Amino acid sequence: MKNIYYIIWVDSILRYRKSLPKAKDWKLKVFLLNTWVNAINFWTILIWLKFFGIYHLPLIDIEIFPGNILNYFISFTIEFALPFGLLNYFLIFYNDRYKKIIERYSAPKRKYAFIYSQSVIWFALFSAYIYYIWR
Repeated sequence: MKNIYYIIWVDSILRYRKSLPKAKDWKLKVFLLNTWVNAINFWTILIWLKFFGIYHLPLIDIEIFPGNILNYFISFTIEFALPFGLLNYFLIFYNDRYKKIIERYSAPKRKYAFIYSQSVIWFALFSAYIYYIWR
């Protein structure tokens, strides 16, 4: 499983740098994109576990802002994106580990990052639809 994780990262980094070679902030953008895709993937897994009654994770209820949308966003960020952000940072970017990972896994022949991202997004939308219809 670790190899797939690194292959997706290498594909994401190389394709972003190839499409925008002069971008100075490529690390931040690739980091945020992959972190949010991982967070959405984890959220989808928890939705299915809750749907089948296997496990229910109580979500943090934050009430800082007057509206619900910002509060939900902050809560989601803390619960799902922050852990993956820390994990991604230490496994990929800390001490420029991405250079060693790119050397080891070279350029993937398929668009693994794109396939993974699209799969996660579509499956999350499908899961949310199913969950909120039949709960």
